[in-house]
This record gives sequence, structure tokens and C-alpha cells, in this order.
Amino acid sequence: MSGTTSLPAAAGTPAIADPPATGPARDYFRTDVEGLRAIACGAVVAFHAALPGFAGGFVGVDIFFVISGFLITGLMLREHQRTGRISFKSFYARRARRIVPAAALVLVVTAVAALLMQPILAAFNTTKSVLASAVFFSNWHFIDLGTDYFTESAAESPVLHYWSLAVEEQFYFVWPALVVLGFFLAGRLRVPSIHIVAGVLLLVTVASIVLSALQTETDPAVAYMSTFTRAWQFGIGGLLAVVAPWIESHAGSLGVRLAGIAVGWIGLALVVVSIVTYSEQMAFPGTLALLPTLGTAAIIASGCVLHATGKSVGRVLALRPLRFIGKVSFAWYLWHWPVLVLAEGVLGPLPIRWKVVLAAFSFFLAVLTLLVLEQPISRWKELGRRASAGIAVGVLSVVAAVTTALLVGQTAVARVTSGDLTATLDETSIQQVFGPDTGAHAGPVTPDPIAAVQDAPLPEECLLTEETDRVMACQTGVIGGAPIVLLGDSHMHQWLPAFQELAEQRDWELNVYTRAGCPVADIAPRPDDSRFSQPYCTQWRQDALAEIQAMQPNLVFVSQLHTYVPDQTEMLDAWTKSLDALRTTGAPIVYLRDTPHPVEDVPTCVSAAIDDWDACKFAHDGMAEPVVPEALTGAQPGITVVDLIPYFCTDQQNCAVVRNGLLLFRDDSHITATAARAFVPVLEDTLETSGLIPVR
Repeated sequence: MSGTTSLPAAAGTPAIADPPATGPARDYFRTDVEGLRAIACGAVVAFHAALPGFAGGFVGVDIFFVISGFLITGLMLREHQRTGRISFKSFYARRARRIVPAAALVLVVTAVAALLMQPILAAFNTTKSVLASAVFFSNWHFIDLGTDYFTESAAESPVLHYWSLAVEEQFYFVWPALVVLGFFLAGRLRVPSIHIVAGVLLLVTVASIVLSALQTETDPAVAYMSTFTRAWQFGIGGLLAVVAPWIESHAGSLGVRLAGIAVGWIGLALVVVSIVTYSEQMAFPGTLALLPTLGTAAIIASGCVLHATGKSVGRVLALRPLRFIGKVSFAWYLWHWPVLVLAEGVLGPLPIRWKVVLAAFSFFLAVLTLLVLEQPISRWKELGRRASAGIAVGVLSVVAAVTTALLVGQTAVARVTSGDLTATLDETSIQQVFGPDTGAHAGPVTPDPIAAVQDAPLPEECLLTEETDRVMACQTGVIGGAPIVLLGDSHMHQWLPAFQELAEQRDWELNVYTRAGCPVADIAPRPDDSRFSQPYCTQWRQDALAEIQAMQPNLVFVSQLHTYVPDQTEMLDAWTKSLDALRTTGAPIVYLRDTPHPVEDVPTCVSAAIDDWDACKFAHDGMAEPVVPEALTGAQPGITVVDLIPYFCTDQQNCAVVRNGLLLFRDDSHITATAARAFVPVLEDTLETSGLIPVR
């Protein structure tokens, strides 16, 4: 998303031998590329603003990647042709002064705005993302968080869009080395350098596109933001830069010019088709990304022949309005997303017309950024003369963004731990949490909203998350004690802290069979990418049941998320299959009814509602669990139901997230480990009353 300026190599840089290149190596400003940037940025902004007709506007990022690959590779090839060397120092100086100041400015403003406009926990999380963005690592940061770019939850981060800038900067660190490697090998092999450079770039491009196609099938969320699955798009642009001199050398031919006109318009058609027909429901990038990528390459190739003349598509792209938008496209891209996300965080979901207004406001900010920051830096002659000065500007900009993020993050943590949000409950009061309501509906909570996010069961290894078909019975409690089984998904695993306390008191050996996203009920797989439909889930369930049957446990507890499929008849049949297998063990089976499902991340909500916990209340989804009435009527023999819903919900419409100062949930689905332990007396009393464990 950045422009380039061809500058002489820095003095003293070691030369890389290269035979004289053939064909012209001209430097001229590509007005068509500037207009193409406008198309790319406009498509992304329109997509984020949910404008009709731009469902595939996210491909604007793909356009940027191809443009960057073409411009950066061409710059290096021309520098090498002129000077016989490539100056890494000058290259990074140009990138630093062109990209980093504007990117850092937006990060600084976003971090401060998040502290003022977001709930404290959300602001704290934003600062972590700002830190990753400031050092151009945000794509891997969001991948590590399990972020899916196309899900609604992605909007929680006002710097999510920096993932593409991170990919681009990582490209800038690696790509010059590949080009230099090509020239080095050419010198050793004594063959035309351009052939070797092209071969190196082609090898990387092919490897990347194959990886992209494969990973998009298995893990599209990772493939979308991974550097390795996006490198091929830069490679396409780079390869086009390699052949550009040859294309230009044949521009005088009428046939070539006519072909250039046709190729340009076809390329624009491919780009427009992808913007209009693609949607976030498609598995992207993979092979689908070929359409906008090759379309962009075709437009650029057409410009190599025609230079925005005649009836070429370049003439349209060179229109002044498009060129102006292209000039501010980088800053517009940076500003538009935080403006939209922060505004919606305060005002709630906005209609399209207001999103358009916000997009226009972000364009205004982009123009200011261009006039006040980008243009003065580009015209600063000292930065052009001395590469070290340009690098210094970039480093100082990064330091400013990192420092701001650290200060904002520290402020957020201080506000949480100062006593305004944190309460201290002693062991006695915790046991009384689910007793009479104290009437408190505001004040500090425990665990505090930041600590709650990490308040999960230990050891973590008891919850399998890997995509393997192996079964691992995680043993905890009193090893060698009475064998007790916990079977289910993460909604069974969330109760582990409570059962660990019971195990210590009752001399139980807990054999934990839990895998995230894999139900106990034998639900028929769907022809989609839902996790429970994956073969490893089916295999895990079969193997777990077989091991439990061989174990002959004293007691079996089962639980799972209750919203896998809405068809209750199907769910009952699926449960019956698995329960029948468990009944062969002869052990009593306890069905632990699923906890209610909040509609938003609870710690984030509570961090902004300390003065009114009820602001975070939610309604139970009302979806039935068919095993419950079947067990109560005897239709499911050997099943005891433990229903803890009344401790969360006073009625269908009112489910609490805080009770007597205890924060119940650690995210938008699971209870805190502290809350689970608070349930020990309730669980113990229920099991004793049911005759499943001896009365003390």
C-alpha cells in the first residue's frame, strides 16, 4: 500500500556483480497504479461499511499486495541495473519514512481513543494488539488469538486491519534478500541474472500458492492472514516487474498495443467480478484469490504497454479523482477501521448511512495525514540524502507507538487493580455466593475482569485442542483412588476445578476425556467445516467410549455445549447412542446440564458496567436439552440430571453474570474457575441427595 521512489544506492554498499540488463529500465510515475490503489482501498472501505454490491471488497487487500510486489521488485531491479548493487540501507530507509510514521500515528491515536471509548478490558486487549501492530507482527498475533477475519467478533479489535500491513512489512524484510540471492547465484553460475532472479521468485511464488490452496481447505482463518499463504501475491507482482522491461520493449507493435488494451480491460473485469460476486462465506484466499490477483497483474501489465493512453484501462484509472483517492489510500486504509469499530463500540450497531458518514470522516483524517505528515516527510531533503535519517524516523515512530501502547495498557491495568473493579472474597464468602442474594448489583468483582480471562481450569492439557484422533485420559485428583470419569467438550472441562476439590475430599481419581468442540452425543457429521463434523472428533468419541468401557469407572459425568444442532429429535437420538455405550459400564451417569450462553464477552462487558452489573444480564436462549425431560421421566434409565441453571438465571429473561460479587464467566461461553469452585457445596449436596456419593 505504499508508493516507491527510485534513489541511488548508498555509497559503500558492496556491489553484486551482474551482466548488463537488456531492454529499457525506465523510471516513470505510474498514474494507473495510483488509480488502482483507489479501487483497492475503496473496495475495502465499502466492504467494511457493508455497502451493497461490495460483498467481496476484501479483495482490495489482494490488489495492494500485487502492487507492492510489482513496485518494490521493479525498484530493486532498476537500482541494480543502474549501480550494480542493491542497498538494503536505502531500501529500508525509503520504507521507513513512507510507511511507519502514518501507521504509528494511527496506532497512537487508536490506543488513546480505546482507553477513552472502550470498556477497560477491551482497551487493555486493544493495547496488546497495538503493540503487535507497531512491530509489524499483528497478523501472527491475531492468528495466535484464533481470530477469524470474517466473524463478528473480529470487530472487537480496532487495529485488526493492520494484519495486512504486517504481512507487507514482513515481505519487505524477506523479498530484497531473495532478489539479491538471485543476483548472487547468477554471478556464480555465470548465467543471465534476470533468469535466476525470475527462477527464485517463481519458486517462492509456486510454493506459496500451493500452501495457500491447501491451508485454505484445512484452516481458512489462518490462511487468510498468514505471510506464507500470501507471499505468492507479492510474487506475482514481482514476476511482472521482471518481465516488464520486455513488455515495454515491444510496446511499439500494434498487435502488442491492441493486446494491452484487451488485457487491461479484462483485468479490470476480473477485479470487479471478484468485488461484486465474492463473499465472506467463501473459503479465501486459496485458488479464489487468483481472480483479483491475476486481474490486478493484467491491469499493471497493460500499463507497461500503454502508459495510460488511448482507450486503455489506465486512462480511466488515471482520472484525477481516482488518483487523488489513490494518493491518500494508505492513510485512508489506516484510519477507516478504527473509526468504524470505536464508533460502533460506543453507539452500537450502526446503519449503513452512518457507516458511510464515518468512512467519509476517516477520508478527511487521511487527507489531513497526507498534508500534515506524509507530504512534509517526503519533501524533507535530508531524509532523501541520508538513509540513516530515514531509518531513524521509522524507529522513532515505532518507539512512539510502543510507548503509547504500554502507557495505555498500564493505565488500564491500574484502573482494574486499584480496587474499583476488584473485590476480595475469602473462602467462606465464596461458599456463600450461591446462598441468599445480598442485593448488591454494582461494585468490584472477583476475579477482576483482566484476571477472569485467564481464570481457566488447570492443567490446560486436560482439554485436547489438537486436530488429532488420539485419546488422552488426563488423570488428576487422587491417583489410584476411585475411578471417576469426566466426558465432554470444553463445557465439561470448565467444571474441572470443582471436581478436583471433590476428588481431594472424596479420594477420587479423575479420568478426564475432554476435547474442545467435540460433543459426547453421536451427532451425524455435516458436509461443512464445523468442528464437530471433523473426523478427529468422531474418532475421539469412539476411542474415549471404548476406554471408559474398559475402565469400569465408579461414576461418569457428561456435559457439552447444548447448541450444536437445533433439531431436538436428532440430538436425543445422538445422545442415546452415546449414553447406551456408557450404560454398558454399569456405572451411574450424571448429566450435567449446560450453563447458559451469554451473548457477549462477559469480562469486557463487566469492566464497563461496574456501577450496574445488570447491564450485562442476558436471556437464556431457551434451546432445550432433550436428555433432561427423558431422564426425569425414566425414559433414559440410569441417568441423573444435575441442573444448575437456576443459580445463573432467575427466569428465562434474566441470567446474571455476577452473583454477590463473583464474576461467573471468563468469556462469552465458559464460567471462571473461581465460579466452578464455588459450586462445590452445591454439587456435593446434589450428589449426596441423589445417593450417588455417601453422605458425610
